[in-house]
Amino acid sequence: MKLTPIRFVRNIEAANRFYSTLGLDENPSATSGTWADLRGDGGSLGLHIARDATTHADPAAVVLQFTTDGNLEITANRLTVAGYAPSDILDETFGRYFTVEDPDGYVVQVNESDADLQNLRYEINESAALK
Repeated sequence: MKLTPIRFVRNIEAANRFYSTLGLDENPSATSGTWADLRGDGGSLGLHIARDATTHADPAAVVLQFTTDGNLEITANRLTVAGYAPSDILDETFGRYFTVEDPDGYVVQVNESDADLQNLRYEINESAALK
């Protein structure tokens, strides 16, 4: 499973410039007006536009996104059997995913790896994270 922390930001371009200056490399084919994918030697960072200043009240909050090569339904079912309550599986432009709270109430996002959608250039006008 691959881990991608996601930082919610107010301005994708400004945040992208900052993290690129810090030393991360942008994956331009996976960047849109609402998302940027930045990579470094030790991992990656996703930048996602926040709807407004109150979308994420904790300015230090980072969402953990896991991408599984396995079946999303099996992963969600395993969590359900263990007593957790994953959301319905949603289908977005970037692929299918669900969210689930960890024991401290933090939301974790689990994406399904989809080779057909990897490195596609796409424009997202609105995503479920903004709703």
